[in-house]
Amino acid sequence: MLSNLGGVTRLFPCLVLLCPLLFSQSTVRPADARSQPVALRIIVVSTREKAADVLSRLRKGDDFATVARRESIDPSAAEGGLLGEVSPSALRPELRDALAGVARGQLSEIVKVPTGFAILKPEDPGATATVTPPTSSVPTALNSVGSVKLVFSLGGLEQTEYGFSSLEKPDGWDRNPRRICQVRQASLDHQRQTLDDLLAPGSNAQRDSLPALDLMDAYYASGETYSYEGNMDLAIPRYQQAYEVAASQAPQALQKNEEALGVAYLHKSEMENGLYRAPGDRCLNPMSRASAFTNQKDSKIAIQHFLKYLEKQPDEIEVRWLLNFAFMTVGGYPDQVPPEYLIPPSAFESPENLGRFHDVAEQAGLSSFSMAGGVIVDDFENNGRYDVVTSSMDSCGPLRYFHNNGDGTFVEQSSKAGFGDQVGGLNIMQADYNNDGCLDILVLRGGWEIPQRKSLLRNNCDGTFTDVTAAAGLDQPSSTQTAVWVDINNDGLLDLFVGNESQPAQLFLNKGDGTFEDIAAGAGVNRVMFTKGVTAGDYDNDGFMDLYVSNLNGANFLYHNNHDNTFTEVSQSAAVPGPGRGFATWFFDYDNDGFPDIFVTSYFLSLDETARTYLKLPHNAETLKLYHNQGDGTFRDVTQEVGLDRVYMPMGSNFGDIDNDGFLDIFLGTGNPSYASLKPSVLLHNQAGKRFVDATASTGTGEWHKGHGVAFADLENRGDEDLIFEVGGATRGDAHTLRVFENPGHGNDWISLKLVGKKSNRAAIGARIKVTVENNGQKRSIYRTVGSGGSFGASPLQQHIGLGKDARILDMEIWWPASNTRQHFAGVKKNQFLEIHEFAQEYAKLDRKPVRLGGARRDATEAAKQPPAIRAAQN
Repeated sequence: MLSNLGGVTRLFPCLVLLCPLLFSQSTVRPADARSQPVALRIIVVSTREKAADVLSRLRKGDDFATVARRESIDPSAAEGGLLGEVSPSALRPELRDALAGVARGQLSEIVKVPTGFAILKPEDPGATATVTPPTSSVPTALNSVGSVKLVFSLGGLEQTEYGFSSLEKPDGWDRNPRRICQVRQASLDHQRQTLDDLLAPGSNAQRDSLPALDLMDAYYASGETYSYEGNMDLAIPRYQQAYEVAASQAPQALQKNEEALGVAYLHKSEMENGLYRAPGDRCLNPMSRASAFTNQKDSKIAIQHFLKYLEKQPDEIEVRWLLNFAFMTVGGYPDQVPPEYLIPPSAFESPENLGRFHDVAEQAGLSSFSMAGGVIVDDFENNGRYDVVTSSMDSCGPLRYFHNNGDGTFVEQSSKAGFGDQVGGLNIMQADYNNDGCLDILVLRGGWEIPQRKSLLRNNCDGTFTDVTAAAGLDQPSSTQTAVWVDINNDGLLDLFVGNESQPAQLFLNKGDGTFEDIAAGAGVNRVMFTKGVTAGDYDNDGFMDLYVSNLNGANFLYHNNHDNTFTEVSQSAAVPGPGRGFATWFFDYDNDGFPDIFVTSYFLSLDETARTYLKLPHNAETLKLYHNQGDGTFRDVTQEVGLDRVYMPMGSNFGDIDNDGFLDIFLGTGNPSYASLKPSVLLHNQAGKRFVDATASTGTGEWHKGHGVAFADLENRGDEDLIFEVGGATRGDAHTLRVFENPGHGNDWISLKLVGKKSNRAAIGARIKVTVENNGQKRSIYRTVGSGGSFGASPLQQHIGLGKDARILDMEIWWPASNTRQHFAGVKKNQFLEIHEFAQEYAKLDRKPVRLGGARRDATEAAKQPPAIRAAQN
């Protein structure tokens, strides 16, 4: 069996652990007639030590379902660890062995599984029918409208992550970014070589003795090792061999192998046609006939595999969706799509036209090609220009610094900035943690992976950065991609709240001497969840910042600030439980009533559910959530009434005002690691705080590939926010170039405010802004809080505020919570950049030269595209 390889080849875990090695739905080993079904529960945690603690508590009487919901990292956590009724003979071998001799109602010992360490509990069939659901209002499989179909997984991430976690590592490897890279690469090489040796041509007794399904799994796993690297020429023959084994010996697995080959050939076609490095308009939703690939051979093979699949399962929405995309790549959509499988063009249409945004990243010199990562746009050199910093989830991928030249172009200066040893990092964010007037950078690592160290990079105020992580006391490894800078006690020092995955959250109190102290336990915020998003906002307007935590495996948390370095969790009474599988989140005042509202995304790994949004079919998954602040300490779920009852699989996301109407809009980067997860990013336009509408197609911002860090920023100093979008997946074969969608402008007015704290933190994070304007005789107020936006991607701290058409500013109020002082400025002219210092009686006008992204380089490129006669006339 594959277990003879020391676990190295059991590397493709399903999303529910009762599945065999390959597929999450179709492939099951023949059931043993003597096996009686059991209702099975499971808890999975990331370390053996954690599992031992959980098992001890369970044996002392803790409720299994409750512990599962709080601490399990398996997707079944939201259902109290319930996997359903299964036959023991259908389980993975290690799970089957762990259950041997375990009576119903008893606990198994700890068992190593691909995603961590598991504890099982078998129960009598039907016993779960009376299980009490969670006390929160988070929907679970016990009371939801149906079951969610998980997206087919192809791309190698699960396999490589398991190999990475199980590889023996040297001491201290997780505290040095370069060493993390070396260990990761050694793990990849080891996995690939082990499988190659097993499946090498010629006599191989071990391979020849494998049962058919294990042999199929081995071929598939080998294909995954090459898919991870993007080497589809070597991956596809392995998938084909798995297909042939299924066709001859395991027909129950044939359908999923059919889909696997379709996805693999489609990904190969995209790569060979340059869609990831030079996408242009070719992978924007909807793809036009003009975007058809030059080399269509592999796309046509993919189409044939999808059609063969649909011959047997014509109602499979996921494969229908992939078929339509494949036809787009050959210029055959919608005409050539069989009518019974067509996703109609109307499904992608925008109900309003906000002008076309064009990607100008290449012309601007923002040439960043990477896996999933974060992005920061801000002025790191204090010269009035926004620089751009990007990161990559690739443990060997560099942190990149793009210096703004001041003429609409950028130049990479990563080495000059001192980033040479900074590799890896799924998310990044900025703050002036030491109040020296220069913005520093925090790099977060280990998200979706095993714990790794963060990096705090101190800005030396000369265009260079120094790694001060260890000296600051922040080098303890953890698994995280989310944190927020916040002054919890109004002492003028920025503290740091970090949401971790299956580890206690951390709250680092800034001691004012360059060091931090973790006070999470004493503050009451050290709960253990699989946290994917954290944000800060003063939801009750008492002058102290509160915290909201978005969790992937259960209810979210709202921590009310008690004004004494402690917090009280109030999500139940405040009615903000989240969707049960949360990801990106933020506070923002979407309707400008003066009370910060809460937005949180759901994250279900389901292409089927996303397609249902476009097809207007009923959902089985929970949707996005928007909670309207009622002003009395409670919130009301207004998701449906504002049109956000949609499922998109969002990851990196942020908010800004794309048309300067004064109402904040939403941009969602979408996807998951599978190459089957082809779905467009989404731009949702806020219509006067009443409703959000999909403006993606009309604006040209619907990138079909994986979306991560998002920032809204006026890169041109023209008074309109552009979209800076870090695109790329969680594998090297899914790396993608950065997108910069230039705002076409909408003719509305604006004001841009740079706030500088004195008693408050220097970067003014948490300061509140209220601008009262008159538009054509109508008076209204617009509210902002200084921060970098959402929980994945960082916009500038300088606040860009749209004012609407023909605006007249009546009053501009700045509330500084640390000093509890308010400034008022009347008679302020619109459409300008201002700097305001705490306590100052006057503001300063900033001189900002408008530029065009790409500058002369872009002008020359566009001129070269003109017909010769026009060029001659222009000269």
